[in-house]
Amino acid sequence: MSLWDRFKRKRETHDEPAVAEPRAPAPVAEPKESEEIARLRRVGEEGGPSVAEALATFRALRSTPDEARAIDALCTSSNRTTASNRPIDESLLVAAAAALADRGERDRALALVDSPDAPCTSTEARMLASDLREARGEIAEALSLVERVMVRDLDYPGARERHHRWRAQLGLDAGRGARIDASANTIVSREPEAPFLLLREVARGGAGAVYEAEDRDLGRRVALKVYHHADRDRAQLMHEARVAASLAGPGIIRVLDVDPDRGWLALEWATLGSLRQRLRGDDRADVATIARWALPLAAALARVHASGWVHHDVKPANVLLDASARPILADFGTARRIGEPSPPGSLGYVSPERLVSRASDPRDDIFGFGRILEDALDALGNTPDAPAWRVLATACTGADATRPADARALLTRLRVEAGWTP
Repeated sequence: MSLWDRFKRKRETHDEPAVAEPRAPAPVAEPKESEEIARLRRVGEEGGPSVAEALATFRALRSTPDEARAIDALCTSSNRTTASNRPIDESLLVAAAAALADRGERDRALALVDSPDAPCTSTEARMLASDLREARGEIAEALSLVERVMVRDLDYPGARERHHRWRAQLGLDAGRGARIDASANTIVSREPEAPFLLLREVARGGAGAVYEAEDRDLGRRVALKVYHHADRDRAQLMHEARVAASLAGPGIIRVLDVDPDRGWLALEWATLGSLRQRLRGDDRADVATIARWALPLAAALARVHASGWVHHDVKPANVLLDASARPILADFGTARRIGEPSPPGSLGYVSPERLVSRASDPRDDIFGFGRILEDALDALGNTPDAPAWRVLATACTGADATRPADARALLTRLRVEAGWTP
């Protein structure tokens, strides 16, 4: 290479601008998490705060710059379980959901307290969920939730007002929707002209009173149901007797005698009373194993549906228990053929779809079955098989589209998915 070429190359190299190597952006330091937030994330862990301490910390962080992080911490903590495999207290979810609702994040709040997969079951959670449903325009779902609150506590603050307001919005009059349980009303049935010795009153409802009685001729115990208004309710009495008789078989109440003129019918006597009584009493040993009564109850309900009927009043008070704690489905006074107009139902056990006057559908009985499971789980607490039954209860009371179509589908689920057999 000549001297001139070497000089020229050196000049060109000298004149080229230097190309700077690209620099990675400087990392942005994450704000340091406060000690309070870190503590909230440890709820349920060994050495972590108690639920009460966590709630106190959370309330102190409300309306501060750390509120969003506190909500996230509670949501994270509430998705874990304690060492005993029990869910973190629902009050944490309720607190977080209430804060989200105040921030205008209603959908996220509803997902916390009324998740389709794992809804909260506390009274406070259901009241909040009902208000959030109303805000979305889902009045029937809101009404169903507040009725479930009233089953536990008829006078829970705000429940009656919401119940009245939402029924009015749905256009429900006294003859539709859900009736208040009349088991404590003061209507007095007259002494019936019947060949029975009345021993004691065991139940009272809107249609009539039920007595433990003795057949004077045969010396056997019977359940004597006496209608309050024999003349007015003659057709309903006969309807109840005929439907039950047509479905005679395991798990269905046996009709022994009937007198439509005098307004009474004699039914088989259930020694252990109703499931409602057993769940509310001190001795729950006979009903503590849910499969023992829930499976044959589902089988009896499957026969009802297979025969083209909807019971329409599936609730603990209408599930009786014989001496062996086998369930007996009773009270067919409101039963209707599938597709017929649905009658009123008992408060807290009516599906949202039925509240808006859907025609008689077996899925309404499935909702009632799920509600029975919820009542049993609330009464019995965290038994070893409670999680599996809670999943089934959620499916039965959940969205109509995912609810078992009838009790036959319910039995299939019990047998195939859970491995249970009646």
